[in-house]
Formats: sequence, structure tokens, C-alpha cells
Amino acid sequence: MMSTFRTAIVLCAIVPAFGASVNAQSTYRMDAAQLLQQGDIELRLGNSERALQHYTNAIQTDPGYGDAYMKRASLYQRLGMYTGALQDMDKALELNPYSGHILDRRARLKVLMTDYKGAEEDRDRAVSLAPYDTLIQEHRADEQLLMHEPLKAIRSLSVMLGRTPNDPWLHLKKALAHLQAEQPVEALDEAAVALTLDSTLAIAHDLRGLAYERLGRSEEAFAAYDRAVRLDPGFAMAWFNRGRAHRAAGRSAAAEADLDSALARAADLPQVWFERALVRKELGDMEGALQDQSRVIGLSPGTMEALFNRSFARKQLGDHVGALYDAEQAIALRPDDPDAWDLKGSIHLLLGEHSEAIAHYDRAIQLDPNAAQPHYNKGIALVMAYQLYEGCRELHRSQELGAAKAAEAIRYFCAF
Repeated sequence: MMSTFRTAIVLCAIVPAFGASVNAQSTYRMDAAQLLQQGDIELRLGNSERALQHYTNAIQTDPGYGDAYMKRASLYQRLGMYTGALQDMDKALELNPYSGHILDRRARLKVLMTDYKGAEEDRDRAVSLAPYDTLIQEHRADEQLLMHEPLKAIRSLSVMLGRTPNDPWLHLKKALAHLQAEQPVEALDEAAVALTLDSTLAIAHDLRGLAYERLGRSEEAFAAYDRAVRLDPGFAMAWFNRGRAHRAAGRSAAAEADLDSALARAADLPQVWFERALVRKELGDMEGALQDQSRVIGLSPGTMEALFNRSFARKQLGDHVGALYDAEQAIALRPDDPDAWDLKGSIHLLLGEHSEAIAHYDRAIQLDPNAAQPHYNKGIALVMAYQLYEGCRELHRSQELGAAKAAEAIRYFCAF
């Protein structure tokens, strides 16, 4: 009897306390939710700093509120503050360890941070927790495409198509995966299925154009690109791909016209500026090529090819100081690239700095002993430095490696 009485007393003591705790927790959660709403309003108004403060206040009000961490993580990610976003997602996952949604979001963030292994682990966990969530599965396939793992993407997309065979976009993604896997015939098959499901898809014709190019069927490729731009004149990548195909076919003027059209529709794509720079260089418009390569570097500062080509353009236009700067930047990005060392050597040679030029050519040769151009350039530099015997030896070596200009240089400098 006494035991029962004691139990009742303890229960009476616990229940009010528990109720008070729940009420307090509910109040904190409601206050935090209100702060999140205020943050959302500020964000819609474009006030990122004030939104961030509201999200932070929500976390401080209720540190166990996973949604608050995810809200702040999303804003951090939007602002490019990936480390802060990752820390908040880690905390949200600690609070909700079985959330496929959070794992899915964290996987996408890790892709942006180039942590591809971590992204794959998160995505696999997300799929295992939510095996029938089609959005998570599609995100996994998207990331496999971004990470250039086409065979994995094909497997993922095949599973999804087994459940939803009439989704044209899944067929298009599978076509893209086949292209990445160098399987153009299979890519054509998937694009054809997509078009039977939706005949208005310009992107399907664009993918067909790419597949036909891989197969060497250029007329069919151009017909597919033509169809893509007719269906959707605002589709910048179709104009880009047709322009790139024109350039490959030696039609520089047509290529420039298509690339102009692509840039009129999407001026933020560095690959389009880069392609037009190459076309302008072929057309002899070095000023235009220089401007376009500068746009590439502005949009994507670490683009080695753009630095290399801008350096060449500056060299051709007589801006040797600018050319030298770009070549140094290229070497800093890729210290083991022989072409960068060879280019910088050529700029030193133009400046009459023979010793520096030879040293850079030596480095290029060290990195790729069988490259003909550095041997040829070193030979010319040695001849100009009055080291005829050594220079002619390098010129003969470059001729053995296939340098087209070596024979003429040998006749001119080495007839002794």
C-alpha cells in the first residue's frame, strides 16, 4: 500500500514537471518558427544579412530545431559560405540522423565543395533510408553525371525507368550518360524514346546532334541541331553546339554567327566565350579573341586554357608583359604542364632574354621529352644566343620528333 502511494506521489510530481517542460519546449519551438518566418520574409526582400540574423536567433532560441539549421545552411550555401553550410547540415543531421532529405541536401553541397566521395556516401545513405523517394534517386543520378561516372548513372536511371518508364527527362539523362560513356548509338536510342514521349523537346535533338557527331555523321548532326534551334530559339546550348560543329567543319564565319546567338541568350557561359575566342583567333581577329578570353577568365578565373590562349593573343599583339603575366599564372595553376613552360619560354625569347627562354624550354622538355615544339624552340633560342652547335642539335632532335618547321631552320642555320 505504501509502495503504491509512493508511486502515485512520484507520478504526480513528474507529470506536472513533464507538462511544464513540454509547454516550455513548445513555446521555444513556436518562437523559433516565427523567427524563421521573419527570416524568410527578409530573404524574399533581398535582405540576406537580416535573414541570416533571424535564422541564427531561431537556432539560439531552440538549439534542437533541425529546420532552423537547414534554413541557415541554405542561406550560407547561397552566399557561397560552404563551410558554414556544412557545419549546420551536420548539426541538423545529428538532430535527425534518419533524414534522407538532409543527407540528400548535404550530398549536393559536398558536390559543390568537390568532396565527391563524401557526396556519394551521403547519397547512398539517403537512398537506403528512402528507397522509393524518386527525387533523391534522381539527385543521385544527377551527381553521378556531374562526377562523370556514367555507368553508375545508367544503372541508377535504369532502376528509376523501371518504375516510371514514360518520363522523357529520365530518358534524356540516360542518353547523356551514354554519351559520357562513349556509347552514342545507345544515346540515340534513349533520345528517340524521349521524343516519342514529348516531340517538343529541343534538348533531345541537341543530344542527338552530339551523338551523330561522335559517330562521324555530320550531316545528320547539323540536321539535329537545326531542329533544336527551330523548336526552341532561346536554347543557348543548341546554338553553341551547332557553332562548335561549324568550327570543327572549318566554317569559321558560320561558327561565329551561331556563337554570337548563343551569347545573346546566355552571356554567363564561359565555354561559349572560349569557343568564340578560338573562332576569332582563326579569323585573324586577335583583339576580339583577347577580349573573349578575358571574359572567360572573369567568369571562371582558374581556366588554364583561357590563360594560355590569352597569353598567346597578347604575345601576337605585342603585349609581352601581359603575355608573360598570363603564362606565369598558367604555370602557377599547372606547374607540370609542358605547354605552359614552352609558352613562357617563347615570351622570354621575344624579349631577347635567351637564358631565361632556354631554362623554360629545358623545363618543358624535362616534363615531356618527346614533345617536338620545345626542342625546336630551344634550338632557335640557342642559335640566337650564338650557340650554333647546341642549337642545331636541338633542331635535329625536333625534326626527329616531327617538327614541321625544323627542316627549313636546319637548312638556314646549320649548313656548316
